[in-house]
Amino acid sequence: MNRFIVNTICAVCLAFVGQCVSADFKTVGTSRFEYIFWDVYDATLATTTGQYEFPQHPTKLSLTYLRDFAAKDIVKATNEQWQYLGKNQLVKKYDDKLLAIWPDIKEGETLTFITTETGVGTFYHQNKELGSIKDVNFADDFLSIWLSENTSEPKMRKQLLGR
Repeated sequence: MNRFIVNTICAVCLAFVGQCVSADFKTVGTSRFEYIFWDVYDATLATTTGQYEFPQHPTKLSLTYLRDFAAKDIVKATNEQWQYLGKNQLVKKYDDKLLAIWPDIKEGETLTFITTETGVGTFYHQNKELGSIKDVNFADDFLSIWLSENTSEPKMRKQLLGR
């Protein structure tokens, strides 16, 4: 079988698997993140059961931005949240990888993070796969920004958890 046919079959299979995985998620909760008087993004947490206990996989966290943001500003905010959580060893650790994966975001666009059962996470922008970070701890560290008991936004966490 020639390489073109194999690549086409693989692409179709991967697209189908991605659709099946997405279709299996049930919303746990939603919340809007506001900073001072600005609406920043709407967040939706979903799992295959519709319930969540940290850390649980597979998990889907979607952020629909209500303003334009440069990728570098999202990376900066990620680092600030890890610092808040006392995860200082993560600050700047993933900057280059995240900047290579994340695009600048326009108002109304969605950035989604989906983890597999083994906890490997992949980022999507407008449902298009962007890439993964193959560190076994990354997914839990990333999701802890919103879902850790020590998050800087406990009200948001409570809403995302459907409580």
